[in-house]
Amino acid sequence: MRLAVGLSIHTGWAACVVAGGSLRDPRIESRQELELLGDRDRFVFHRAADLDRMDAERSVARARSMALESASAALRQLKHAHDIRLCAIVAKPGAMPALDTILASHPRIHTAEGMLYRDVFVEAATANGLEARVVPPSSLNATDPALVAAGRIVGKPWNRDVRLAALAAWLSL
Repeated sequence: MRLAVGLSIHTGWAACVVAGGSLRDPRIESRQELELLGDRDRFVFHRAADLDRMDAERSVARARSMALESASAALRQLKHAHDIRLCAIVAKPGAMPALDTILASHPRIHTAEGMLYRDVFVEAATANGLEARVVPPSSLNATDPALVAAGRIVGKPWNRDVRLAALAAWLSL
């Protein structure tokens, strides 16, 4: 059976589902949370906003490197355990703005943190030989009746993050 990993991205972590089959014949091989950075470190750009420019750049680079290492290790382990080939990442598309632009606006700080973790997972997936696909959350319907029915088959947990990650994985297969 072909399998894909679906990730629903948050600040410093992602809901992760390894799925096979389809909405009509759902299979879930694994459900877990992948923590990339702990509570102290995960708000990368919030922390950078309190630093001078040079220290902010170093802080962001260091946090990104740590997050990438964690994401790469997690995806490597999933690939070997489940022989996955695809990684569907539920996140908004878009290019990361320059650091000065990000730090000039609190809403941009929040947006940039989502972009950072999205980009880290894309890079980690690619480095592990997985095809990475960014799936905009607006393209997924977490209340689709077929998805709700799939949840009755695969069981709990079946919260919004798990549903979106699973749906993205199934649609990528």
